[in-house]
Formats: sequence, structure tokens, C-alpha cells
Amino acid sequence: MIRADTPPGTEIICIDASAGPHGAGGLTLGALYTVERIETALYGRYVVLLHEVPAMLVYEPPWGLVTMGFELKRFRYLDLPDALTALLKDATAALEAI
Repeated sequence: MIRADTPPGTEIICIDASAGPHGAGGLTLGALYTVERIETALYGRYVVLLHEVPAMLVYEPPWGLVTMGFELKRFRYLDLPDALTALLKDATAALEAI
């Protein structure tokens, strides 16, 4: 599960694309998404808003029209294999040398 302090731009993987109280919301199991921002939600919870999926507006009494994000437990961080991480580090070092 991702955390409430996950910074914008972080790539995450969907691990739960099941329908919630307002429908499926457009998630695809196993798909990569980019964190737009994480916000405090109703009832003291946190939700993530994604660049790739437009946020839904729903009516929630007594608050009225609210922006719905996705529960943090629906995602996990993108784990890169050590070999790929090493390649990315080498490529960054080579670009900095130019």
C-alpha cells in the first residue's frame, strides 16, 4: 500500500481494481499510474488522485458535491529490479558527464 506522504509524480501499480461504492472508477488491475496528489478525504482518510484517471465528482450528504479519489490500499509502489536500477543510475551518470 502507498502512504499519505507519497510525492506527486510517483509511479504506482494498481493492485485492486474492484468496484467501490461509486463504481469501478476506471482503474485497471496491474496498470501503472502516476500520483497527481494525495488529499485528506471524508472521515479522516486519505485518497490518491491520478494523472491518468479523471477524478469523479459525487454528491455526499451533508457535504454536497465532493471530488472522489482512490483509496491508498488499491496501489503499491513500483519496485524496480536491482539490475534496472543500476542501468538507470549509470545512464544518469553518463548524462551528467556530458
